Amino acid sequence: MLRRGFIGMVVKTAFLTGIVSSMSKGQAHNLQLDYPDKVRRRRLFSFAKFARPAAQKHSENFGLFGSVEISGGDNRAFRKWQSVLPECEQQLKQLKQCMAGDVRGVGPVQAWSRILRRAGQSKSLRQLSLLNSFINESVGSGPQSGSAGPSNAWRAPLHLLGSNGECEDYAIAKYFSLLALGYPEEALRFVVVKDSRSQTIHAVTSVRFQGEQYVLDSLRSTPAREIELLHYQPVVSMQRGAHFSHFRTAEMRQRFWARHSHG
Repeated sequence: MLRRGFIGMVVKTAFLTGIVSSMSKGQAHNLQLDYPDKVRRRRLFSFAKFARPAAQKHSENFGLFGSVEISGGDNRAFRKWQSVLPECEQQLKQLKQCMAGDVRGVGPVQAWSRILRRAGQSKSLRQLSLLNSFINESVGSGPQSGSAGPSNAWRAPLHLLGSNGECEDYAIAKYFSLLALGYPEEALRFVVVKDSRSQTIHAVTSVRFQGEQYVLDSLRSTPAREIELLHYQPVVSMQRGAHFSHFRTAEMRQRFWARHSHG
């Protein structure tokens, strides 16, 4: 029990180091995850293998994008999320009042309400697709990835609509739009990922619907199944009342793909 507890502690405090070490120096600096960067990735992965017996491979539970998820972790991305939450909550309240007809919506609130009405009230893949495309199209210029670090202030939804936006602004707007449409909190995540193709830091919204995990992405017009986007390496993810840290090895990615590709 003592050895297992020690291994768990090491994994929890060190696994983000493996992700940061795979980034460029500039990307790692932008993300500023507050974990030591001296623990080597291969040592961490050997701990992870030791902690997971081979007999459990077939029954393992994967987190987002086939990762291991650990609740908590002190990092800059989560602090930025916390700083924008109060304004997001206030705007969500205004939106719901506007949609219910309790108050007359004007300007951005009315525009946001109109987007959700156009997406429809029935939960479906079509609704997710319409919401994703409407928000992508409502912003003044195309989204930019690589901006989910601390150098840019994250913005609440009403500051995004009709103006220029970054990837995290799109993801925040979609997260709170889904809440307004009645999707449960536990089905939603705001996710910071590393795109292994472009070697940039990016942000997306993840929603679990009908037993599948879908990704609403500012770089795509339609929602994509998570299995289709395994070039995204999850780093951290957030809900209003919780946040999670992630890591994933190449072996884990392959097992995750094999399980889903075989149904």
